[in-house]
Amino acid sequence: MSNVNTMTERTLEIIDYLYEATKPVGVSKIAADLSLPKATVFRILVTLEQWNFVRKNEDTDDYKLGLGLIKYGSKVASQTNLVDISKPFINRLSEKLSESVNLNIEYQGQSLNIYKSETDHSILVSKLTPISALNCSASGKIFLSRWDQETLKNYFKQKQFSDRTMNSITDYAEFLKELASVTDSGIAFDNEEYEYGLFCIASPIRHKDSIVAAISISGPKTRLEHKGFDDISKELKNVCSEISELISELDLEILF
Repeated sequence: MSNVNTMTERTLEIIDYLYEATKPVGVSKIAADLSLPKATVFRILVTLEQWNFVRKNEDTDDYKLGLGLIKYGSKVASQTNLVDISKPFINRLSEKLSESVNLNIEYQGQSLNIYKSETDHSILVSKLTPISALNCSASGKIFLSRWDQETLKNYFKQKQFSDRTMNSITDYAEFLKELASVTDSGIAFDNEEYEYGLFCIASPIRHKDSIVAAISISGPKTRLEHKGFDDISKELKNVCSEISELISELDLEILF
């Protein structure tokens, strides 16, 4: 037996319909588009109007969303953080690729992992610390790509990092070559630069024209290469775009 309340479901359908509508809509059109009885739609709208969830134009009898919903949206925004938003996307991506997927932010000049979805194949990745240097991690390169040239030059000049492997990029001029690719493609790679045998692919999450976080996929290089770096990068970019669009749509202030 279903636990879904039919009238509640219809009410939410109407609210969602009015949210998507580009202009106020009348009872007849709502009923026709949602395949609901006009009498049912009318009763629901009258109730929603009493709660100020919808507003009726007295001249046209058309409805639009009301101001009563604003306080609920504000409450949700104040209690929502980046992990809450990203977690279901990251979990699905991890399950789809059978790889470890990480949510990272820049913190005190390093890349900090704030959420990780692991699989049974994540033994190599699970041994890694949650903080990594920007120069030798894929997510770190994403964060470095937003720095101005002077700050970036000082970072490499002052050697604010340690060499992890012989592949680690420690030279400013060398990094600039890679920076062009990161900026152009929206994808950064860690090719055994943090840990031998480990490969990582990262892409940014954006909000209000700024990079606020990065999602990375980590695993043994041979396995990721077999699955296809291009295919993995495409899946990753799609997820990052979805999260960025959701943040923008909800107009949330990003909290960690």
